[in-house]
Amino acid sequence: MNNQEKYEFNDFKYIKDYNSSDHKAIIEHNKEKPENIYKFYAVSRFNVDALTNGYFYASHPIELNDSLDCSPFLWYTSEPIDIEQYKRLWGNILSEEELNDYYKQDCNKENLCKGFISNVYDTATNLFGVISTTGKENNPLMWPHYTQEKGFQIKFKTTELEKSIESKITKDEEYLGLYPINYSQKLSPIDISSFKTMLVPLYYATNIKSKQWEYEDEWRFLVGKQNMGVPYTKSGLVQREDYIVDKSNRYVFYDKNLVDEICLGHNFFNAREFEIEWLDDKNIRVKPKEIESNWEFKNQVLLLDYIVENLNDKLYYSGLKYELDENEKHYLIRTKEKLEISKQEDDSFIITRTNEIIRLMN
Repeated sequence: MNNQEKYEFNDFKYIKDYNSSDHKAIIEHNKEKPENIYKFYAVSRFNVDALTNGYFYASHPIELNDSLDCSPFLWYTSEPIDIEQYKRLWGNILSEEELNDYYKQDCNKENLCKGFISNVYDTATNLFGVISTTGKENNPLMWPHYTQEKGFQIKFKTTELEKSIESKITKDEEYLGLYPINYSQKLSPIDISSFKTMLVPLYYATNIKSKQWEYEDEWRFLVGKQNMGVPYTKSGLVQREDYIVDKSNRYVFYDKNLVDEICLGHNFFNAREFEIEWLDDKNIRVKPKEIESNWEFKNQVLLLDYIVENLNDKLYYSGLKYELDENEKHYLIRTKEKLEISKQEDDSFIITRTNEIIRLMN
């Protein structure tokens, strides 16, 4: 008996097998999983805490930087939804008469099951989160877009990170997979009318993104947890109050030892926020300025302290250099240089250049 639902789009297949003991859906694709994946961070209290405590924040769709990403508008119905789905959603809340009246009103030609779609979306997004990473180390747009060239990038071995995340998921949580984004020229909503559950439509909505974002080469972890919260007030023109729970419900932990490298942005050490003194051509004394205009002073200190204690042999600095093309013309490329770092008694730091420079070519 074929008890499987499948939806195909752009060579991606979204599949739910109801005969399987695994109640998750899956996404089939032909993209090769990268050996390493990367996460870009701006310097902030939350991001430094995530690094030092070994977790990712699994975002609600409303918190993503593209309002079309994971949007409920990626769901529509061409015909009324089966009333059994309404019963599963509201059967314990509404009487049979109330449910039938609501069903008739919500499934008319004017409403097109908007109430059902909205409530299923709210329920589902309270139960899952999105962790965005990239498979591309050298991307000239990622540094400025996500760190303003002042943040940091961390590198992982993909398979090891996956195993670590899955091993730390508790019995009340669920690891739903790591998938590449399905970039599309047009964002086509999925017709949910033929599906008996919303698993396939949900996986599709979390995975489709405009082709204009393709430069990110995003690989996305999906994680399911109970009661993760819904930040309604972060959405435009919405009056509804947030459904607030403990923020840590969206934390997804990994083994901190799996950070393979940390690379500081090209403008991380800037004179507005740091005292900078070149001691010689290799050693530079830096000290975060404890001034009103340096909002991130405490977080800079926490981050550098953590690097000194835990990542000293894994520290790099984002740079650039000239190359010559086939016509002997100069052009610029990005690089990263290995650094050493130590903390001094006056709470300054000595960074030492090693001249071990790695060229980052596209």
